[in-house]
Amino acid sequence: MFNLPKLIILMLAAGAVWYGYKAIKKELLRARGQLRDAEEEKGGAGNVQPLEKDDDGVYRVKDD
Repeated sequence: MFNLPKLIILMLAAGAVWYGYKAIKKELLRARGQLRDAEEEKGGAGNVQPLEKDDDGVYRVKDD
C-alpha cells in the first residue's frame, strides 16, 4: 500500500501542520491578551464620546 518514502513524507507534513497550528494558536492567544490589556487601559467600550451632525453633514465630537 504505502512505501516507506511516501509514509515518511506524509508524517513530516502532518508534523509541520500540527506545529503550525500550535504556533498560530499561541500567537492568537497572545494577540487577544494584548487587545484586552489595551481595551482595559483605554477604558473599554464605555469611553465613547457623543457625536453631533454639523451643517455640512459630517459627524464630529460634540463640544460641551
